[in-house]
Amino acid sequence: MGLFKELVLLPLAPVRGSAWVAEQVAEEADRQLYDEDNIKRELVQLEIDAEEDRIGPKERAAKEDELLERLAVARQRELEEQELLEAEAWETEEELVREPTPMTEERSNDG
Repeated sequence: MGLFKELVLLPLAPVRGSAWVAEQVAEEADRQLYDEDNIKRELVQLEIDAEEDRIGPKERAAKEDELLERLAVARQRELEEQELLEAEAWETEEELVREPTPMTEERSNDG
């Protein structure tokens, strides 16, 4: 049945491939948008631009608010990811503890 299913869905392969590529691009863009190091670099560049009068105080304040909001979201996501990993590790540890260990019987030949 699996072969038949694949043959029937074969015409949709380019669509599925395009959807996968679009998903990968979106994930990478999201990663870069909320990358803490990138945000910090943008904050430094914003400070430099303000000192050199390339941007006005209102524009600086608006951009700074946006960057700080992105930084807060990035840190919240990192915290949630860390909590998820800890929960998964805890579950794995509990599963290992619950699994019965094979008992080996030692038989002595003490006649």
